[in-house]
Amino acid sequence: MKHQLKEILERSISELGAAKRAIHCEPELSIQAAIATLKSANVGSLVITEGTRVVGIFTERDVLLKCALQEIPLGSAKVADYMTPNPVCVQRFETIANALLKMKEGKFRHIIIVDSYGNLEKVVSLREIMDYLITIFLTADSKEF
Repeated sequence: MKHQLKEILERSISELGAAKRAIHCEPELSIQAAIATLKSANVGSLVITEGTRVVGIFTERDVLLKCALQEIPLGSAKVADYMTPNPVCVQRFETIANALLKMKEGKFRHIIIVDSYGNLEKVVSLREIMDYLITIFLTADSKEF
């Protein structure tokens, strides 16, 4: 079983087909509009970009920890002031294990996938990785494990 788990974790993060295409916005978007986008797209994060360059990530956690308890004008406050700047990204060929390690070390639940040129592709959540792993284990032939 240990060997099979290692093999699965060494697969490319791009194999997570269920991962959602990244929803992104400019740093000047208002907090109010960002929260509305999170809700309407049913996602937990927005990637903040300038052109094709990733400059930050704004998550539900940012809303709760940085915005909710402060008296900020949601309609005029900018995402740039409340996002997590310079987020950790992984390239599409990096392993699931590497992505999980970076998420563990950074204590975050979303990781951005970029192509070999650094262009934004997807965002993967810890939940999506867990769903992928659980699906593999539940559908695997019992003789494999």
